[in-house]
Amino acid sequence: MKLYNKSLSQQIYETLRDDIIKGERRPGDRIVELDVAREFGVSQAPVREALLKLAEEGLVVSHRYKGTFVSNISIDEIDELYSFRIMMEEMAIRRAMARTSPADVESLENFYQEMVKSGQENDLDSLRTADVNFHTQIYKMANHSFMYQVWETLSSKLNRIWYLTSQMYFTELGEVANIHFPILQAFKDRDVQACIQAFHDHVNYEKKQRLLFMESENDRDSTNETQSNI
Repeated sequence: MKLYNKSLSQQIYETLRDDIIKGERRPGDRIVELDVAREFGVSQAPVREALLKLAEEGLVVSHRYKGTFVSNISIDEIDELYSFRIMMEEMAIRRAMARTSPADVESLENFYQEMVKSGQENDLDSLRTADVNFHTQIYKMANHSFMYQVWETLSSKLNRIWYLTSQMYFTELGEVANIHFPILQAFKDRDVQACIQAFHDHVNYEKKQRLLFMESENDRDSTNETQSNI
């Protein structure tokens, strides 16, 4: 793989980060510096820099004498992320509703329609992009720079959970658009309480399903470990 323009370490970091977020490198997978260097046709130095940056984000962990591995996602981490999101996005909705314009609502409508289209085409990447853009638009409408910066960090962590669980969580990807429609409608109606309730319903259901998925994965891992020890 050839690299251009950006620094080598930045490009390697972005590629590995994308692989981890999208589940192409799954929790527990080992990342070998030499293998990555060969893949990109570079020395190990920029790979090491990229891995350090990924470690700072909590996407990889390094164990002395064992190597570097994609980090696991715990049930507690999912619970914390979603609990924090609920508090922050409720504030964003209140601020956005007080400042919204017809053009803002039109942007939300466009992102919603992109979700509908992506769901119909079973396009997971485009669906997630439209989903994130929908909520990002709300944070832009809220006009709060610090909260927006926090959302950017939070959304990258949520993306990883989303990719790992969505194909199990949704029987049809079109469901993603469906659970956003009440939020869109509330913005059209300028009904802040209905919007907050729709958002709570959306996130709490999503959180519950993802926790159930992680619990089932943990149970399966425990069963496999027990069988391997017999």
